[in-house]
This record gives sequence, structure tokens and C-alpha cells, in this order.
Amino acid sequence: MKTNIPFHPDRAVQAFYLFFIIHTSQIGAGLMGVPRILVLEAGVDVWISVLVAGLYLHFIVFIMLQILKSYENADILGIQQDLFGVWIGKALGTVYVLYIFLLLLTVIKNYIEVVQVFVFPEMPIWLMALFLLFLMVYSILGGFRVVVGTSVIFFFLTIWLVLTIYKPITYMDWEHFLPVFQTPAPDLLKGVQQVTFSVLGLEILLFVYPFIQDKKRAALPAHAGVFFTTFLILLVTVVSIGYFSPDQLKSTVWATLSLFKIISFSVLERFDFIAVALWMMVIIPNIVLFGWMIVHSLKRLFNAPKKPTLYGLAFLLFLTSITAEKRVALNELTDWTGQIGFWIVFVYPLLIYLMVLLKKLMKKRNAS
Repeated sequence: MKTNIPFHPDRAVQAFYLFFIIHTSQIGAGLMGVPRILVLEAGVDVWISVLVAGLYLHFIVFIMLQILKSYENADILGIQQDLFGVWIGKALGTVYVLYIFLLLLTVIKNYIEVVQVFVFPEMPIWLMALFLLFLMVYSILGGFRVVVGTSVIFFFLTIWLVLTIYKPITYMDWEHFLPVFQTPAPDLLKGVQQVTFSVLGLEILLFVYPFIQDKKRAALPAHAGVFFTTFLILLVTVVSIGYFSPDQLKSTVWATLSLFKIISFSVLERFDFIAVALWMMVIIPNIVLFGWMIVHSLKRLFNAPKKPTLYGLAFLLFLTSITAEKRVALNELTDWTGQIGFWIVFVYPLLIYLMVLLKKLMKKRNAS
């Protein structure tokens, strides 16, 4: 495997697409239930945790970009091999693949459960899994530009859902936020960690960077994507605390989706049914982007042919999706994925950056 990926203009996209790639890879199943999880950890001061987490996300984006700029046109797989050698590099790349697979499986399983709870209790898991995986395969077969196009299209098809939050805002009780600044610092830090669990997907920057045309302009859209993700999490968390009481929120598993229950129109009484259906458009970019990352990584690591790898991935996801039907098992899967993802996405890049700096220093000393 070569460290740098040969640049092909016909396969690349402009830098501003990073906004859609990063934002849509972060927003998905996690946003549905994040207010409850955050309140359990940090109470009504959780908005502080969200803001701190947002700052840390920007810091990690900065670190990732510094790592990537140190190479001509490399992704994390090539960089790991350059720093640690072929075999350790392949082993670390395999860990990335396994983690992304868990992340992809978690997204699919969580959405299927939401559909069963909110809309179709009797709908078989295999049918929903088959439908989602068909969309994944169809999009990835179109190539990287189609994968990016999927993110852009579904972003614009669903972003208007944010406007519907005006109705819960009118019912907010600001006394739910009192007293402020009473949460101990350790609990606030636990809230920060939970926010990072909910926005996994940022690591895609380390994979798509070689396919960006004007790399000098990559920083602004990358930071803008993270900023918009933080804004949405802060918005739904604050509105959820203000609409539900903190005690009610602790017992509301999918608080974000529950907010849609109070929205109705003269021709549509249960808007939450529509919202759950539309949420599929929110998670499709997740599934497509993560699926592309796995196929691309296996091609880079083991020269695995793309089409058979994609079909094999879809079949494996289908088999694993129809197992672990109990809620407890799904919670365990989500927790494992979050724990692993926290170390891989928000801690590991710091180590890589230190290694890159050390390698540069050694080169300078050898040259002198």
C-alpha cells in the first residue's frame, strides 16, 4: 500500500463539500436520544458540556488537518503505515475497519428500533435492514462522488425539520434550567464525553482528504460542519430540557423525536410519524459514508476488490442486524461502539500528531 493516494481530478470533489460530509456523518441515530443521555450525566447544566465538547471537536479537526497537511496526499491508513511500518499499519487499519463496522451496525439497529417503537411495531427487522442496505450498496456502487452527492441531497431534504422546533420552544419553561452552575466539574466532563459519543463520524476527514481538490480551503468547511453539528445538539438539548422537566426527560428515551409529537396540522394530526420516516433520510448518509469507508479501507489495506467487498459487507451487516433484538443488547452495542469510538476519534489523533512531529524532528536532525 502506498502512503500517498494518486490524485484523480475526476474522482475528487471541491473542499466546501467537506461541510456536508462531516456534518451528515455526525448527525444520525445519536441525535435522537442525546438530550436524555446528557441530562443523566450533567443535569440541567448540560449546555455547558455541549459548548465545551464543541470546542474540543474544533481542536480535533485542527489536529487532523495538521496531520494530513504533513503528507502530500495521504489518508490515515497510509499515514499509519508510514509511521509504524507495514504490519502494524495494517493491524491499526483493521482496527479502524472493525470500529466503523460497529458504528454502521449501531446506526442501522437504532433506527430500526425507533421505527418499530414509533410507527410499525410488527415490522420485521430483516425487511428494514434489507431496504437500508440496498440503498447503501446502490449509492456506493456509483463511486465517491455519488456518495458525497447523497450527503448533500439528503441534507437539504431534511434540514427544514429544524424549523419545526419552533412549536416546542413556545412551551418551554425556563425555570427548568434553575439553579445554574450547580453541577460538579466531573459530571460536566462526563457530559462532554457523552456528547463526543453522539457525534462519532468526524474521523471521515482522515479518509476523504485525499479526494479533496483545493485542500488549502479545507479548514473552513470542516470547522463549519462541526460547528453546525454542535449547534443542533445544543438546540435540541436546550429545547428538550425546557419542554420536558429534567425528571421527565430522564425517562424519555428519544427526546428529540418525542418533540415532534406536539406538532400537528389541520390535515396531519400525527407529525411524529412523518418525522420518523424522514429521519431515514438523516441516517442514510451515515450508512453510505461509513460503508464507503469500509470498502475503501479494505481496498487500500488488502487490495480487496470493491464490488465483492461491498456485497460481502452488506450481507454481513444484514446477518448481524437481524440478531441482538433485545433492547439491552442494543444498549450494550451502542455503549461499546461509543467507548471504542471515543478513544479512536478523540484521543488517538493526538498520538498520531505527536508521532508526525517527532518524525519531522528526526528528519531535520539527520539532515543537519
